[in-house]
Amino acid sequence: MIDKTGPAGADAGVDGLLAGLREVPNVHMVVVHFPLALLPVALALDVLGLMLGSRDLEVAGRWCLWMGTLAAVAAVVSGVDGADDVHPYVSDDAEALMTTHMKLQYGTTAAAIGLSLWRLFARAPFPERGRTVYLLLSIAMVGNLIVASDLGGQMVFVHGVAVRADGDSLQGGAEKGHDHHHHHDLL
Repeated sequence: MIDKTGPAGADAGVDGLLAGLREVPNVHMVVVHFPLALLPVALALDVLGLMLGSRDLEVAGRWCLWMGTLAAVAAVVSGVDGADDVHPYVSDDAEALMTTHMKLQYGTTAAAIGLSLWRLFARAPFPERGRTVYLLLSIAMVGNLIVASDLGGQMVFVHGVAVRADGDSLQGGAEKGHDHHHHHDLL
């Protein structure tokens, strides 16, 4: 028999639809995944386009960059808004991570805007002049994005920022027989 109750005993019908999304305190945690995917894909498409001499891949890279840049702006705006909501509840360690995360993502977004403008004003799908500089800036932007996003992940998964922990969390609770901790080294 299938359990038809969703979160907080809600019927799995219309009330249960997108129940997890309704629990999100701020859209930042939804929006951040778009630049995190699109900006590295833009770089990969650019590199493949150059290696294979494919104009289509260069055009696809340009569109991924532009969409990733718009998403990065939305992530920064929603992140700043969300930070105001959680500041009173975070530890000093999480606060320090948040500050560094925000500063680094400002850099990612500024680089994405600059690269997007470069692509907008270049006549070809990929800039003819300054290709090496463009690629180096794009690589630096993606590297910065990865480091800053890891800090965001640490805030959520290590420090529990904006996470409602209860007996149904991954950590569980003693009432469910999860009164011990598991630590696994992946490397």
